[in-house]
Amino acid sequence: MEVRHAIQERRSIRRFKSDAVPVADIEKMVYAASLAPSGGNMQPWQFLAITNKECRDALARIIHDEGVKFSHDMGQAMPHFIVTSLVFTTAPLVFAVMMTPFPLEEDSWFQAFRKRKNLEGRSIDRYGGFVSVMGVAAAIENLLLTAYDLGYGSCWVRIPYYAKDALERFLNIEAPRELVALLPVGIADTNPRMPPRKPIQDIFALVE
Repeated sequence: MEVRHAIQERRSIRRFKSDAVPVADIEKMVYAASLAPSGGNMQPWQFLAITNKECRDALARIIHDEGVKFSHDMGQAMPHFIVTSLVFTTAPLVFAVMMTPFPLEEDSWFQAFRKRKNLEGRSIDRYGGFVSVMGVAAAIENLLLTAYDLGYGSCWVRIPYYAKDALERFLNIEAPRELVALLPVGIADTNPRMPPRKPIQDIFALVE
């Protein structure tokens, strides 16, 4: 399959058939992810392929229960965006994607720049370039496109902030690694249309 075709035809799939994904195909997806570029060739990603239904159900339960608890604390009913975080529940395979942050503290030049600019909080990442995030995002896209090429549907699901700590405890993820995404994969049980895209004129400028 041509890369351009995969890019144009891949969709975010939220309903899956129960057919298992063979280990050989899982390894092909992870191998494609491993070929992504990363700052300093750090390769800050790690993929946990979860095919065990009890484990997947536990992840869903954690997200649901933490969402209910958070909503209760806020004095409101559970909002719809919590439900959308559970789209992986019908998938026979879920990748838990982990990231190791880029060690900016080991860069003496950046630390000198940080002190000179008095950088704190998000400004550190802003000037530091979100190095690990960009690398992991590139790896995820490689994985999703390869999944499509192999005949599977997939979806890129961010980790709900209200359940992040509980999910990391359940999956035994310890610092400096952190959980950044869940990727459900399986044979699609739906055929959604492409959502609207901004016209190229709105996102493109040519500097000659």
